[in-house]
Amino acid sequence: MIASEGEIPIGGFKIFSYPRNDTPCILIRPAEQSYLAFSRICTHNSCPVAYNSVRGEFDCPCHGGIFSASDGSVLAGPPRRPLPRIRLQRRGGQIVATGVAET
Repeated sequence: MIASEGEIPIGGFKIFSYPRNDTPCILIRPAEQSYLAFSRICTHNSCPVAYNSVRGEFDCPCHGGIFSASDGSVLAGPPRRPLPRIRLQRRGGQIVATGVAET
């Protein structure tokens, strides 16, 4: 279980670990009924990305990598691979991580 539905405001986020405690991820809520989750580790040099809800992207402070917050794809910078997406399910008012999607 990552979060309860409604726990995160629209445009907000929550940091969590999945599938292990040493693999940081980020859950975002871009719209009323929409939740998305991705690895928080930049695919270029393993720096933690930050969510920019205004621009709808994840920014890497180390080398300027930019990823789409809608699908994790690379928008700019040195990364060549997208952020891994975390599969989610809703179960009884809870948001649950169920796996890592293949890229």
